[in-house]
Amino acid sequence: MTLGACALASATWACSGSTGSGGASSGSSGSSGSAGSGSGSSGSAGSGSGSSGSSVSGSGSSGSSGSTSGSSGSSGSTSGSSGSSGSSSGATSDAGGSDGSTALGPYPSGPYCAPAGIVGHLSPGCILPNMTWIGYVDDAADAVASTKPYVTYSLDDVRKAGKKYAMINVAELSCPGCQKSAGEIRDGGAAVVQAGGVVVEVLMTAGFTTIATRANLDSWVGTYKLPVTTVKDPDSSPTASNPTPTNNMFGRRDQAYIVELPTMKVLQYINGDTTGFGTTSGSQAMTAMHTLLGK
Repeated sequence: MTLGACALASATWACSGSTGSGGASSGSSGSSGSAGSGSGSSGSAGSGSGSSGSSVSGSGSSGSSGSTSGSSGSSGSTSGSSGSSGSSSGATSDAGGSDGSTALGPYPSGPYCAPAGIVGHLSPGCILPNMTWIGYVDDAADAVASTKPYVTYSLDDVRKAGKKYAMINVAELSCPGCQKSAGEIRDGGAAVVQAGGVVVEVLMTAGFTTIATRANLDSWVGTYKLPVTTVKDPDSSPTASNPTPTNNMFGRRDQAYIVELPTMKVLQYINGDTTGFGTTSGSQAMTAMHTLLGK
């Protein structure tokens, strides 16, 4: 009878079957198969020589008194008195990482972009510092954003979306160009998301000098039926020295930035027309995203 061989992580048993050479091991891969003996040629502790054994792994309790018998010219057989609970599986386990996935590291360190100021803009090449917003996260772009939960959302969340590029468009509630831009994002934002990008609309101010409220955000999303993630500064974020955090960091209204993920580096700055007559930041940014994504 042809017997198989056993391989275990901590105590490797090599059993090979032959038709007349050596006995094969019995104690099925306990932590110590100490007492195996064989009458076949060169049988050693729990192993016997043979011509065509195949490797299997086994697990079980100590095979302390397994004996082997194999007469020359006849097939070796195995018997074991105490290794009865061992079973062979033919496979070894691999601890962790079997799906090949790797954990995303911490948020990139600086040097970070210096704040643009309320009328300025960021320059390509700098790394965005992590910022936190609040609003409606619509990663799938599958519904009007305000149908989603109202939650906190950060640039680190953008980074962890598993995508390569994001567009961040900044708006003011009463800005004609921003309103036109929002209508264009309503019509084309979902296509950018479906192509593999991230789209974030930030309503950064209402009245130019104060952050938007949740009511302002609801009005913005509802008026333009925005199907993409739409957020604002948290109510607790303004300070006396920085009353409009997003406006101060990203610059004036109707501007957009294309960001490389996960490095959080600004790839492109896009200037939109604030009057409502020219080309908006939203339409330009969506075109840039399709170009980068190749579809």
